Amino acid sequence: MRLTEDLGAWVARQRWYAGKSHEPQFRILDARPVVGATRYLLMDDAGSRPTLYQVPLALAASPPAMTDAVIGEAEGGYVIDAARDPAFATGMLAEMGVDVRRVTGARVLAGEQSNTSIVFEEDRHPTIILKLFRALHHGENPDVTVQRALSGAGSPFVPRFLGSIDAEWPDVGQESGVSRGTLCFAQEFLPGVRDGWAVALDAVREGRDFTSAARDLGAAVAGVHGALAATLETVDAGAGDVSATATAWRRRLTIAASEVPAVAYRSDAIDAIYRAALERPWPRLQRIHGDLHLGQVLAVPDDGGWRIVDFEGEPLRPMTERAIPDLPPRDVAGMLRSFDYASAVGGGPDAAEWATACRDSFVDAYVRSPGSVALDPVLLNALVLDKAVYESIYEARNRPDWLPVPLAGIDAALR
Repeated sequence: MRLTEDLGAWVARQRWYAGKSHEPQFRILDARPVVGATRYLLMDDAGSRPTLYQVPLALAASPPAMTDAVIGEAEGGYVIDAARDPAFATGMLAEMGVDVRRVTGARVLAGEQSNTSIVFEEDRHPTIILKLFRALHHGENPDVTVQRALSGAGSPFVPRFLGSIDAEWPDVGQESGVSRGTLCFAQEFLPGVRDGWAVALDAVREGRDFTSAARDLGAAVAGVHGALAATLETVDAGAGDVSATATAWRRRLTIAASEVPAVAYRSDAIDAIYRAALERPWPRLQRIHGDLHLGQVLAVPDDGGWRIVDFEGEPLRPMTERAIPDLPPRDVAGMLRSFDYASAVGGGPDAAEWATACRDSFVDAYVRSPGSVALDPVLLNALVLDKAVYESIYEARNRPDWLPVPLAGIDAALR
């Protein structure tokens, strides 16, 4: 096989490949042997920012059942994505220090969009899930930093953290000539869970009350904020932080206005809301979720409560920006927008009232729960508006039929 060409062609077909808007320009940056495989790091130099992808490869004597895992043929068999190879997957767990003696199987979850998740079984019961990061960045992944801290603090609102693997690779952009980042991490697998988006959609479609669940979720978010404030850095919001936030808000607004005419029409009114929020007293900054919505929470069966997952932050925000202390009300704003999305997608004659009741219950429980941060209404409204602006960019690029949802959110925030 032609390694670079065949590997590049395979990567470009994957759901986690982020460069679908341009013609890729791949080159192999690094290749190192690991247990049962070779870990290739493939750089895509096209697009506005070069992106580094992790693709471990293994040799199989026969093609796997999932034919999309085959990259090409080579002497001795088939070159496959090693994430589908149980020996490689179990080897990553062992490298983290996880006891793998009881592991009896491994399978890749279908439907992943930005990473690859592998579930491990013990005596035919799923107990561990490993997330293999496909796009690599310099610095520890926020998902690892935050979930390790929360698990160490004994938070009941996240799955138990088990371990992670870091690695180094050549990087001419670093003074040392080397970058170091997170390759993967593992945590407790919770069987039978459903994500909050699916649970909420069922509720709104069936006209069922969701306020009790929204209250529990508000308490969970407050608990996570409190644990993060107690275990990781918090700082006062200085002039530089306010200025950086203003720049980020206006950068997203500029992008949205250039791509969505309806946002451009509202730009002056949106900026007026931003200016008012920038003059308000701000809470201390701390680590937060950063991209909180109903799809990032799991409902544990038998009244097991909520677990919050995926602490990587907004995909369109630079990794360095996602890893710095931020405004806790940003997470609250994300969940408020998610209730609106669920009501819009679920539909029904009482959908708007359903969303209002959920938002009110969520906020009320959040502010009454230990660990919560005071919610200034002007600042919270600006964060809700910024989230809706961000959503308008995403929908215009990916799901134009959904664009009315964030536009309605923008209008509601402006009112």
